[in-house]
Amino acid sequence: MTLQTSVTTPKVTIHNGKAVTTSLDVAEYFQKRHDDVLKKLRALDCSADFSARNFAGAEYTDEQNKPLPMFEMTKDGFVFLVMGFTGKKAAAFKEAYIAEFNRMEAELYAMPRHNSSAAELFTDDNLRRLTHLVWSMANSFRFEKAWTQGIWHALRLVTGVPSPQHFEVRQIPLLAEECSRIYSMTTQLKQTIFEAERQAIKRVLRQQEDANLVLGEMQRMIEDSSQQQSNVMSQALTKWQQANVSQFLQRH
Repeated sequence: MTLQTSVTTPKVTIHNGKAVTTSLDVAEYFQKRHDDVLKKLRALDCSADFSARNFAGAEYTDEQNKPLPMFEMTKDGFVFLVMGFTGKKAAAFKEAYIAEFNRMEAELYAMPRHNSSAAELFTDDNLRRLTHLVWSMANSFRFEKAWTQGIWHALRLVTGVPSPQHFEVRQIPLLAEECSRIYSMTTQLKQTIFEAERQAIKRVLRQQEDANLVLGEMQRMIEDSSQQQSNVMSQALTKWQQANVSQFLQRH
């Protein structure tokens, strides 16, 4: 297994008004089997009150689209979990994780407090239009459910609001901007996957080229596309996509 580099940033997000990470992300970052991390979590000798405040059961979808268990945890829960992770590398990883928790908590505290009683909340029509946008971005991916969950998570994160039912009308421009950013990424990725499949059919099945050579090229094509998109904030959208976003934006 390859070692983490010093520039790798741990995965910490804001969920339900708290900075959290997951057991899956911890396992990946510390280069441990997720099953082993789950066993350690379930064996923690902490009080029921501490556990309730700092750990929450959740699910993720694996490559076979099968739901599997994981845990979300706060910074305090993370610190309690990794106490037994020893060694210089583990110490460096702990420092990086705690620094990322601190950064996300600072962002959380800087967010304006949500006041649903004073804000104009989304109507059913607003939510229906946004749901259609999310569907159009996730549609045709093999793991459509996981993509859909990921997109909703990104929209909750950008607004700082834990539930789409509490999105505010004034946040529509912000949501439209984030949808445009995600749209551009998913569109290019879909095009890359389509081209990889087209080339495989043409070159391997019809022209009888070496399958390993062609598949290696397709893998590099997808990796290059992913790398190009990693820091891209906006790309040109098709007229149809622009119309979808604009129609949602006009509800503001």
